[in-house]
Amino acid sequence: MLVAIILAVIGILSVITITQVLGYRLGGVIVVPIMAVYALKNFVMLPVFVISALTAYVGLNYVKRKTMIYGRTELVASILIGSVLPVIGLFFIRSSGVEFQNIFFIGSVLPGLAAYNYQHIKPQYRLKDLLTAVGLFLALLGIGWALISPEMSRSIGYLTPPILFSRTSDIAILKGAAVDVLPVPTIMDRMSTIAVFTVSLVLSEIVRAKYGIRTGIVSMGMLAIFALANKWFVLIYLVNLLLAYFAIDRVQKATLLYGRNLIGLGVLTSLLLTVPEVLMLPIVRGSAFFIGIIAGLNGYNLHVTPPAERKVFLPLQLSIFVPTLVFARIIGGSLHGWGLFGGSHFGGNFPSGLLHELGAVEVLLAALLTLAAMAFIKRNWIPVPEEKTVLDASLFRRDTVEESSLRDLQ
Repeated sequence: MLVAIILAVIGILSVITITQVLGYRLGGVIVVPIMAVYALKNFVMLPVFVISALTAYVGLNYVKRKTMIYGRTELVASILIGSVLPVIGLFFIRSSGVEFQNIFFIGSVLPGLAAYNYQHIKPQYRLKDLLTAVGLFLALLGIGWALISPEMSRSIGYLTPPILFSRTSDIAILKGAAVDVLPVPTIMDRMSTIAVFTVSLVLSEIVRAKYGIRTGIVSMGMLAIFALANKWFVLIYLVNLLLAYFAIDRVQKATLLYGRNLIGLGVLTSLLLTVPEVLMLPIVRGSAFFIGIIAGLNGYNLHVTPPAERKVFLPLQLSIFVPTLVFARIIGGSLHGWGLFGGSHFGGNFPSGLLHELGAVEVLLAALLTLAAMAFIKRNWIPVPEEKTVLDASLFRRDTVEESSLRDLQ
């Protein structure tokens, strides 16, 4: 994981610099760095990403010409279109060495994000932007190739949960640098993973439509799946989200930076925090890398939430996370052979995970926690007045303007 974080940090710093100097998008702050890491991890990830991104780009262009979608809806549509290839591919790819939730993220969310960004670049700048992104990607591959070696494997390969040094890493196998650590068991089968991501996306979009707050499109779905394997991931997420938010807030006030620069800062802060965290906590999965990414992204989402509404940000995420966690625990059992209630086999595989035992008491506690979060939101939410109410109270409403005009004539 250490080399993966080094590559991601170098990549994100490079994207921030290029964006600041040249104004290029490069597909988004995290796209090129994460793709470089997972293209080294599994060589099939690159063609999956490229084909998914092209599919999303062409599909989004068609949808935009046929409909009136814009803004956030464009991004969601792009991600959904980009998901077509990974969903089809799950029926043909038996074992790739990468957990399917990671494949789904890399094969749908990242291509969708890249396609969305390139749709918003003026045509005359797209080629230069794309070539710059490719150049940075190749540079990161070169750095990764140099860092993954038998010598580095012996020096740092055992310090953190292995990603690029693992037995399932193509680059480690190719260079004879794989560490002697057994691969961790898969958390959830592929169809269940898609179902969990779908539920997470639907709930987050319902929240956004009702409250106007971005809670992360599939963040709670990823966190729920990883939390089933290790409860400490939830703590890492919360700590990193809050510290990323404070870092963004302080830097923004001191420098007036905004947008992609602050997104990159949030992800950088969170990723760097994961290194001491995995050294101190009983974590053996490289999934901490993804937890660092989504915590940093949501640190930025918390920052752009209006100050009066920030107090409901975490309760809103909680109201998505808890039902998604229970749903993931219930439907994900086909891989491990556990039933709706009981689940001793699942608990044996992931004894440190949340809901490793699922019974009526756990479901009741989850329901109470969700209801408590919703009650807090209802009590503290400041609703936006309807347009009619605003117009009726306005000095510029039609009847007021007409009365004023009559008085002037008199």
